[in-house]
Amino acid sequence: MTAPVDDAETRIPFAAGPGEQSAGVSADAQDEREPEDPRHTPAGDIPGPRAESDPTVVPVGSAPAPETETGKPEQSPSEDPGVGTGEEPPPAAEHNAGTPAQHGAPQVDVHADTNQGLMVGQWFESVQRHSGAPLRAKWVDQQLATYLPIKNETEADERLKRDRVLVLVADGLGSGRLTAALRLLHTRDGVRLTLRRVRRETGDSFSMEGLRGHKETGWILDLRDPEESLPATCDLGLELCDVDDLENDGSYLIVLVGTELWKRIGHDAGSLALVPQPPDGVTLFVHYLTRSGVTNPSIWAEDHRFSKDLPRLRPGQIKKWADAVALSESQYLAAAGGRSELSKEGFEKVVQTAGHVLSGWIDVLADWHSFGTRTSYERNYLLLAAVYDGEPIEGVHRKIASLATGFGEKGERAEPLSGQQGPGLIQLARQIEAEPLPDGSIRFPGPGFAEAVVRYFWRDRPELIDAFTKWTGQLCLELKHPQGSQLAARMAPWVLHHVQATRKTRLLRLVVTGWAADENLAPHAHELLVAASLDPQIAQMTLKAIGAWESHAESTAELQKTLARVFQSLAPVHPQRMLRRLGELALSREPGVAEAVGEAINHLWGDDQLRPKLLPILTGWFGSGQESLRTAAGSAFMNLALQLDDSGQPALLGTSGTPVADWVLGGWRAVLEADEPSNLVRRACIVWLDAAAVHDHATERTLDTLVRAVHETATDNLRGQRFLNLVRLAEHWMLQGGALDEEGRNAVRADLMRRANLADPHRAQTRSGPTGV
Repeated sequence: MTAPVDDAETRIPFAAGPGEQSAGVSADAQDEREPEDPRHTPAGDIPGPRAESDPTVVPVGSAPAPETETGKPEQSPSEDPGVGTGEEPPPAAEHNAGTPAQHGAPQVDVHADTNQGLMVGQWFESVQRHSGAPLRAKWVDQQLATYLPIKNETEADERLKRDRVLVLVADGLGSGRLTAALRLLHTRDGVRLTLRRVRRETGDSFSMEGLRGHKETGWILDLRDPEESLPATCDLGLELCDVDDLENDGSYLIVLVGTELWKRIGHDAGSLALVPQPPDGVTLFVHYLTRSGVTNPSIWAEDHRFSKDLPRLRPGQIKKWADAVALSESQYLAAAGGRSELSKEGFEKVVQTAGHVLSGWIDVLADWHSFGTRTSYERNYLLLAAVYDGEPIEGVHRKIASLATGFGEKGERAEPLSGQQGPGLIQLARQIEAEPLPDGSIRFPGPGFAEAVVRYFWRDRPELIDAFTKWTGQLCLELKHPQGSQLAARMAPWVLHHVQATRKTRLLRLVVTGWAADENLAPHAHELLVAASLDPQIAQMTLKAIGAWESHAESTAELQKTLARVFQSLAPVHPQRMLRRLGELALSREPGVAEAVGEAINHLWGDDQLRPKLLPILTGWFGSGQESLRTAAGSAFMNLALQLDDSGQPALLGTSGTPVADWVLGGWRAVLEADEPSNLVRRACIVWLDAAAVHDHATERTLDTLVRAVHETATDNLRGQRFLNLVRLAEHWMLQGGALDEEGRNAVRADLMRRANLADPHRAQTRSGPTGV
């Protein structure tokens, strides 16, 4: 069983690193969510988070994932660190390279893993989940697999049954609203409901009328976003009391909201509100430890260093503590030869390690770096080993020298050592307090250590961030695929955690700009930005930042093309904002950007809810005075023109007996007015003329559409250019088309040219067709 913990409030992009929670980011603004009051860590001799010295430490959120036999974190099916995941207890690991948690993601459930296809699938599914699509039953079951009820669940259930609407009001991370809502809506009166989130953007009004017609549906209206600007004049309270449609459909609605917002907008609906009461902290701690496979979980809860603080922690914080203990114990037992139980000494060691995990290893790293004889060679090796996450490093001395050179170091420190100069691998490992393993990898002092090293460097040497980012980006490019992509996947959550902690997006931009320039790394740049844009703590900051990047003078064409794909991915969640961003991006004069925007519009066309919003945008771009907008519209239209229906005819032709849509004529007209047809236009014309050649019932509609696109205008402006390009396209099809033989294609081409000439309003009575017609 699991205590309900807000998914959007406790998850972190890919996964929370040691000593931090799922953080959202806004371009420059502070997170408006309730901050953690005390930075809780077990009392006594456990090194805890230090608010004064470590601003990156935030005590609520997900801890590193349970490890697998390879020493890497096990991916959790849950996107909520406070929600029961149904995971098996962590098996004894052969060794642990100190990999930070890389599983789970706020809002998007993205796991930072080397399997790129898996990551794409995860964030795609999560985008769908937040777009109003039904929540998959499997996902809901995963969230509730180990559910531990809130104390007042019975009261909540009775209220929902009576009123059809329930408002769960709470503040802060880990309060349990979403998980409790899933539990309450999962099954009503023996019927399993279809669960959906109400599709809306922050600040949009809400009407119960929009829920009408969805039978046996459990609706979730999520108003937890710190940027939520629903006005007091929206009459939300009155709307929530109008439940006739819900009753007729056999449906229910739960609203998730914070205290202050509810005070502002909940007039006349106070009886619908309920504050979820989390389970007992000690019981919950033991429960989490048991689920993680910790030996003798009760002794941890009884230890004074834990028991004194557990009652005042929220479920998300308790989950974090439990995860830190589970990972620390798992690694300790694996290093001790696979023992099944801890000795007294081992217990103390695990307590100490768990404290370091929660604090982000800040004290350990500060002491190590300040050691009197510490050299830059040792510091560079520690950083390099962390970048490789403890994996074997080929040509280690050469790479250390390369990193030193990247940092601007001169002389011998920037020269690769040869022969037996300098320390060997065993000495190097021990100098960074790691354990060398027989396969050439190293075991770091504890979970999350590698990420902690990188983040310590970012904070300790901010003047070197640019150089380090360029160096790691170049390393990703130099490593053979898929090693380079694996390194990028490992770095991605670290970058996100840095953004969460610093509340700045500068490093994020540096990384994605570099990755966007490489075809193997560009997908990682896209995934990184999507994850950041869906993180509930950094989403608004990221969305504001990438909106500024699209028009920034220093933004490369590759970055802008990546942004087009990002806006496409986010459109189902933020339709109005992302469509506007695509329109702004389409104004770019950088090569290939308008085409990328067109491709994005094409991909979004399949969304039935977005298509009505896309159509006026597309038609407006056709007639724009901005060449880049016309190019983007043309690219989008041509991609749509390539689509065929079940009979093999162009889908845009529509059904026989109905006129071809005016906007389809406008699309062809716009692309025919270019100086010369693009390759995409040539491909689309081949598809259309092939269909006209082999489908008799499509011939008339196809040829008539192309001719009308040339001549059916109010003025003669560019009529000659359109006709010239139609001639070019027809001749290209005659040579490259796939239908009929060349003689047959020439006959169709001649018919098209004859029709075009006859339709010319200025055609002289004695004018004949072009030569060869």
